[in-house]
Amino acid sequence: MELVTNKKDCCGCALCYNICPKKAIKMVEDENGFVYPEIDKEKCIECGLCKKYCIYQKENKNLQKPISTYVATSKDDKILENSASGGAFASIAKKILEDNGVVYGAAIEVENDLHIVKHIRVDTEKELYKLQGSKYVQSDIKGIYHLIKEDLEKNKNVLFSGTPCQVNAIKQFLNNKEYDNFYSIDIICHGVPSNKMFDDYIKFLEKKEKGRISDFCFRDKNKGWGNYFCSYKVIKKNKTYKRIKHSYRLSYYQLFLDSAISRENCYSCPYAQEKRIGDITIGDYWKIGKEHPEYLTEINEIKGVSCVIVNSEKGNKILEKYSKEIKLLDSQFDIIKRNNAQLMHPSKKSGNRATIFKLYKDGGIEYIDREYFKKNKIKIIVKSALYKAPKSIKEKVKKLLKRNEK
Repeated sequence: MELVTNKKDCCGCALCYNICPKKAIKMVEDENGFVYPEIDKEKCIECGLCKKYCIYQKENKNLQKPISTYVATSKDDKILENSASGGAFASIAKKILEDNGVVYGAAIEVENDLHIVKHIRVDTEKELYKLQGSKYVQSDIKGIYHLIKEDLEKNKNVLFSGTPCQVNAIKQFLNNKEYDNFYSIDIICHGVPSNKMFDDYIKFLEKKEKGRISDFCFRDKNKGWGNYFCSYKVIKKNKTYKRIKHSYRLSYYQLFLDSAISRENCYSCPYAQEKRIGDITIGDYWKIGKEHPEYLTEINEIKGVSCVIVNSEKGNKILEKYSKEIKLLDSQFDIIKRNNAQLMHPSKKSGNRATIFKLYKDGGIEYIDREYFKKNKIKIIVKSALYKAPKSIKEKVKKLLKRNEK
């Protein structure tokens, strides 16, 4: 039996791996580092559970239309500082932990000298920082399915945050049983590159920096929220140096933003739409100053702003019970979606994707980096300097660059 015949029909959630009663399935990397299920035919008894549970091979009945929407910022300055946008997730997670709860989310871990993005279980506020911030990498969730079920059966409050496909995979694993103590948050997802490419890029940076890299942060807000600055620490000769770089100076980062290195299924994602899978959906509230200028006296746009979309009655319960440290201001879904394209449709595949992965196959991340800077030299210089310019000038320059690309 073959489970996946077309890569666009697999999100790599590893639900099949966890549901198989004979452990006949393993997740195997392809040439680009994306994982797909591989069935051991000697162990397989052809029970069909993998196909039955697969979220890409059955009708999705869990999607829900939004009920209400909000502009959100954490009242806790520390949470706000360490979050990618407005700190809505971390503020809710903190209250869940205080209420006999556990939280599952994505963290960057170092295992056997590999930088891996994976979902972990957090049961203390002290460890919550690991789950904060965006990780523009596919998170490995295969190790947490059974842990979540065990926690639920022990009557612990469980909060799971992840991409929409991951949220649905967990729900399917739980047989869509409506646990009163299970809460889900899906993120507005742009698409996911592979763990392998991310680790390769970190090693490439270490080679360039001649030191060890730690504390990689995709969304450093020291220069303001929304400017797409990345930061990391370089450790060498017993000294630590912090680097802050614009996304255009990091090939991996910019290729992610350009939808050039995402998983194949991301470009036809069935969850990139108005109907949502989580009890709550969170993301950045882009263009808050334009859309809600009346709120700028109540929130600090520079520190980051989240959008919060409530999709179920349980989502309402989450806000009623766990959002006391969040400033919530009314908004409308139509406003949020026009500045978050993945609430309407999947990310559009870059025309350069095939070329980029050909470079990756031939020479690794170094070939990709070299070609990126060769092709985008002028654009990088201009865009890197733009973050200090007034918004009106930024928009004009962006239009000129797009016109030039065409």
